[in-house]
Amino acid sequence: MGWNDVAPRDSQGLFKNLETGARFYFLHSYYFVPRDPDHVLSVTDYNGPYASTVRAGNVYGVQFHPEKSHQWAFNS
Repeated sequence: MGWNDVAPRDSQGLFKNLETGARFYFLHSYYFVPRDPDHVLSVTDYNGPYASTVRAGNVYGVQFHPEKSHQWAFNS
């Protein structure tokens, strides 16, 4: 729980123009493992790496809270 780093797999889409040192707010320690690893857009390390952002087609899912992370999230 709290502020943590998100490591994007590329700098396009949701993470376009992401500042160096950007932090994102996580409120829980739950996570899921996507069936298709190609859907993973970012990884976060909290007692081990996990998918913190995924995309399938035009549907996105994030583990962090964008309303609290808005200073850095989705600056594109």
